[in-house]
Amino acid sequence: MKITSIEAIPFIIPYRHPIVAASGILDSAEHVLVRVHTDEGLVGIGEAASRSFVYGESQASIVAAIRQWLEPALLGADPMAVEDLYERTSWLVANNTARGALDVALHDLRGKVTGMPSWLLLGGVKRPLRVTRILTMGEAEEAADEARQAVAKSGISAFKVKVGTGLRSDVARIAAVREAVGEEATIYVDANHGWRAEEAILALTAMAEYGLDLVEEPCPASDTIGRQRLAQHVPISVMADESAPTLADAARELISGSSRALSIKTTRTGFTESARLVSLAGALGARTLLGSQADSMVGTAALLAFGSAFPRVASEPGELDYFNVFTDHLVTNELVVQNGVLVPSELPGIGVDIDEDKLCHYRIDNQ
Repeated sequence: MKITSIEAIPFIIPYRHPIVAASGILDSAEHVLVRVHTDEGLVGIGEAASRSFVYGESQASIVAAIRQWLEPALLGADPMAVEDLYERTSWLVANNTARGALDVALHDLRGKVTGMPSWLLLGGVKRPLRVTRILTMGEAEEAADEARQAVAKSGISAFKVKVGTGLRSDVARIAAVREAVGEEATIYVDANHGWRAEEAILALTAMAEYGLDLVEEPCPASDTIGRQRLAQHVPISVMADESAPTLADAARELISGSSRALSIKTTRTGFTESARLVSLAGALGARTLLGSQADSMVGTAALLAFGSAFPRVASEPGELDYFNVFTDHLVTNELVVQNGVLVPSELPGIGVDIDEDKLCHYRIDNQ
């Protein structure tokens, strides 16, 4: 079997409402569907989510990276040799999301060749994964209402609250969410680098009474001294996300003591590098949680399959229902959160089928 072509199809699906974070505002999903074709007719699927204000990648750059560099490097190769193909493309710096989506597509293809789900090929078992709802960064009562609805509709009991708008409003938002979901629910916060280290210490000290589980990216990754000082002054573990887009970055964060948890995003590091991140964190006694890069149901299915394969990851809540803000979906077999969990598919690969009519409707052809 050989790779004959790699498609990079940009598409846009509107959100139900704007997504606000300290680092930017999003009105729609501007993603790229990646499909790896073979001479035997089998096709592997992956998804890249562009976040230009975080990673410097756009739809146009992802499409260009795949068409100009990644596809030529892999044409004629054996798609089952994922480790070899990872090395073949490792020379391409940055472009993490393009490479990550391609790696997922190759792993999906392995599943279709063997007739096995990706979680099994990765050495795991079928596990239900607890879902974290990412709440809007709006007024305190708005965030609390969204949390209540997630509990009532889907049984969700883990929540990530966006912060970084100001100490008083941030603390008020946390207090309102805690009151809405009760003492047993898991709550952590994400500042998206929106605080200075000194502000983060004040804010997290003020929030301590609300039982926060983690703080994600409290201050800029470039502030090495500030992040280390923060880790020493607050009793809440710091989780690295944008500050650890690669294995080398993650090693720096953990070994320096700046972070004690990693956000694993398969759309950013694929399955191959994500597995190495889990091993690194395990060796250093750090936690690993599934993070969303605003994934649609395609990216979420991949994240779910990966998380199910690793007991360390599956024991933690994961950001697995970001798709609830999408107005539509490209898959024919939609994911549904029930009793606060998602269960991975038993279908081959990551377990999704694309609705070609919807893809035709939402794709854009100016790339």
